[in-house]
Parts: sequence; C-alpha cells; structure tokens
Amino acid sequence: MGIYRFKTGEETVELSLRPDVKKIYMEPTTSCNYSCITCIRHSWGDEIGHMPWSVFEKLIKDMEELPDLKAVHFGGFGEPLSHPRIIEMITACKKMGYSTEMITNGSLLTAEVAVQLIDIGLEWIYISLDGPDEDCFSHIRPGASFEDVTRNIRMLQTLKKNMNKQAPQLGIEFVATKTNFSKLAMMRGIVDDLGANRFIISNVLPYHESMKDEIIYNGDANLEGFGWESPLLSIKAAPNFQLRTQRTCKFVEDKALVITYQGDVSPCYAFMHTYHCYIFGREKAMLAHSFGNVANKSLQEIWSDPKYAVFRWSARNAQYPSCIDCRQADGCIMSQTNEADCWGNKPSCGDCLWARNIVVCP
Repeated sequence: MGIYRFKTGEETVELSLRPDVKKIYMEPTTSCNYSCITCIRHSWGDEIGHMPWSVFEKLIKDMEELPDLKAVHFGGFGEPLSHPRIIEMITACKKMGYSTEMITNGSLLTAEVAVQLIDIGLEWIYISLDGPDEDCFSHIRPGASFEDVTRNIRMLQTLKKNMNKQAPQLGIEFVATKTNFSKLAMMRGIVDDLGANRFIISNVLPYHESMKDEIIYNGDANLEGFGWESPLLSIKAAPNFQLRTQRTCKFVEDKALVITYQGDVSPCYAFMHTYHCYIFGREKAMLAHSFGNVANKSLQEIWSDPKYAVFRWSARNAQYPSCIDCRQADGCIMSQTNEADCWGNKPSCGDCLWARNIVVCP
C-alpha cells in the first residue's frame, strides 16, 4: 500500500496503491466440449488445460488479503463445468462469503450438478443461447443441441422451485452475428419462457477470417421495435451497434481483475491469451499480457504494482489512441498488434471493443 506519483505532461498524478479489488474473473479451464464458430480457439495456439488445484489454493489464500473483494465470476475461455473440481471451487468461495456467478454453455448442467449449485448457493448462472431454435443454435455450435440445453435450463428452474430456492438466478447471453440477428426478436419469448432474470446481448468479436463479415455493429442494426421491456427481465444489457466516442473500461470501473487457468493475472478478457481477431475487418494480433503470476506474487502485490496501477489509470481516463476510427489505422504498423501504441502505452487498449460497449460480458 501507499501512494505512487508519476508525471504525465505537466501534471503530477497520485495513485493509491490500496488492494481494493472488488471482483475476480477466474478461468477454471480452457477445455470445452463445444467447437463454436465464434470461439477464440479458432485463432490461438494456447494449451488446453484445467487450473491446477495448487493454483486455486494459492488464489484462495491470496483472496483473504483483499478486504474489498465481493464477487468471483467463473468463466474465461473454457467451459467451467468441465473442470473436475468446479463445485469445490465455488464452494470454497462461498465459504469465504463471496458472491459467486458462472457462465456455461449449459450442456453439462445435469440434475446432479444443478442440485449441487443450488445447495451451495451460486448466485447467478449465465447460459449462452445464441438462437431461439435448433437450426440457428446448431449453426453457431456445430453438434450442439438446442433442445438438450433448454431442457437442462428448465430442469434447473424446476429443481429451484422444488427446493424452495431463488438462486442461482438465470441469465441468458446471446452473441449477435449477421446470421442470427434476424432471430433476435424471437428471443424475448424464449427468455420469458425459461424464466430468465437477465438477458445479455453482445456483439461477436471475429476470431477467424471466416467470421469477419458477420459483424453488425456498423450502424445498420438496432433493437428498436423488438419490445424488450419485459416485466420478467429485471435487467437488460445491450451493446452499441455503431462506433461511439465514449470509452469506458468495465473491468477497471468495477475494480476487477482476470486470472487465467495458469494463474496469470490480466487486466481483462482481451489480454488473457494470444490470438488473432478482426477489428472492423482489420486483422490484429493480440498478445497475452500479465502483470504477474500467483505462483510468484500475491494478488495484493500484483494489483498494487505501480505499473498495473498506471495501466488502470490510463484505461479509466482513456489515455490511449482510438485506433478503431483512426484514418491511418490500416497502414499503421503499431495497430497490427496490441503490444504498444503511438501514445507510448505497453500494452495498448486502442482497439478495445469492450471499452466501446460493442462487446459485452456479465
């Protein structure tokens, strides 16, 4: 803890190095039983694996040193329910008094697993449902079954009712593409029928060239006339469908950090892994960036590192170039990766679609 001072131009900035983390996004695994066309795995070379128990135990120990920590989200770029000890992970966090939530594709949500999640008091479960019918769903998730996933959801809701429990509350997440956007209007009936408490719409971030023309956030799409003000949905989250000037980092504003299954601490989802993506059709190499690994440092030490604190200040105050709408972006060498930018940031947030509220996550 303490104060860190640095100069930016003629201004001296003072940053408190308090361990004031409020939320942790934890990646239990990068393994998944699906191969969705929208998945990051189509462009990365990272290893597939589960978080070792020794890493998780170290995290639990470190979390005790974070007095402001309130919530733990189990997600990342894998299917959390495929981790053999995911129930133990959630249970350990619940025993420490944290609010817990998880995102899942819903295919492994058996009755046994559902009862365990209800018993331990998981607060929120978000289930990805990228279409209102079998054809749309299986197009995005080849080999997956819309019927199986919705049956699992209904089973979860029935078990909650039978056990006289309200949690976990249900959230449905829909990733919008050019292919499935025409079906979005049908999703209101689906989410109401499933008894969802929250419906989140996000835009696709293309991780493969075959998906780069599937984006709809070019100003042509909107939600007007879809009638989303359902009394059954307590909160609606929807993205921007066109580029706007305002930039806000949800991870920084929420005082959140992200932990990969290997124990690397990243500032957000975008920096978790090394991969390629397409920003409005322009290919970009994204390099993983970590401010430390829990095997070598505590979460408190990593969060309070001046380099990480300055990064958060820069993101909060939009002290980075807007590469997305820069007229020189297509010919700019620096915009080809996130390694650095023309303002001197290392790494760079210049092309972040989360900051533009185009890509949305729980």
